[in-house]
Amino acid sequence: MTRLFMTGNTLVAIVLFVMAPTILVDGFAPPVVGTTTTTTTTTTKTSLCARGKSSPLLGEALEAYPFSFEGKRAMVSEQKATVAFNELARLYGDDEALAIVELFPRSLCFDSTNYAPCLEAWTEQFGLEASQGMVGRNPGLLGVKPFTAKEPAEASMFFSYIIAVTRPLPKIIAVGLILSIVTAGLG
Repeated sequence: MTRLFMTGNTLVAIVLFVMAPTILVDGFAPPVVGTTTTTTTTTTKTSLCARGKSSPLLGEALEAYPFSFEGKRAMVSEQKATVAFNELARLYGDDEALAIVELFPRSLCFDSTNYAPCLEAWTEQFGLEASQGMVGRNPGLLGVKPFTAKEPAEASMFFSYIIAVTRPLPKIIAVGLILSIVTAGLG
């Protein structure tokens, strides 16, 4: 009986440890393009990109891309990365597009012509804000083909939360391991 109780407490501790960061992660709620937001700066940046001009955060996004744009081993040209980022900024807003690139730089390598049809398909299923949030939590979804996005995507929504929660775990585990090694001889 004691063994079961300890296992239950351990399970509760693990669940709380894993689920607590969702409070912080769920804060990704991008503004809808063309609507007003609470800060004037964000509204201006979003409307600039929505009118077909280049995003003011393009330079930061290209700097956040850690790979080379030139050479045989380049995954994407700077021109295609620019088009991809501007499309992200048009659909998700400038700040959120930059956050996506900083989180997952290879999102600039995906086919940007798929971004709008996929977002449209997910919007039909979940609504615009929920769909934008799903992609913000799991930018790997930008690589999905539009015909796949039209299929029921409840699993994609569910796993976007899991990916967002577990993303910092390797760093947390590494810090815990280092702390346990350092404090092992102190007790």
